[in-house]
Amino acid sequence: MPWFSFTSDFDYRPTRRVMLAYKAGTTQMIPTAAAEAAESAGAGKRVQKPKADDAGA
Repeated sequence: MPWFSFTSDFDYRPTRRVMLAYKAGTTQMIPTAAAEAAESAGAGKRVQKPKADDAGA
C-alpha cells in the first residue's frame, strides 16, 4: 500500500457497492489498485512516507 498525495478529488470503486472518496490536498496510504487508478486519472502522485511531527508525538 503506497502513500499517495491527491491534487484533485478522486473517487475509486473497488466493487460495485463500494466507493472510496479521496479529497484534494490529502496525503495518505491507499490500496495499490486505487493508486494506479488515481495516477492514470491524473489525480495525484505516489510520495514517500511523511515524517512524523515532533509536536504531535
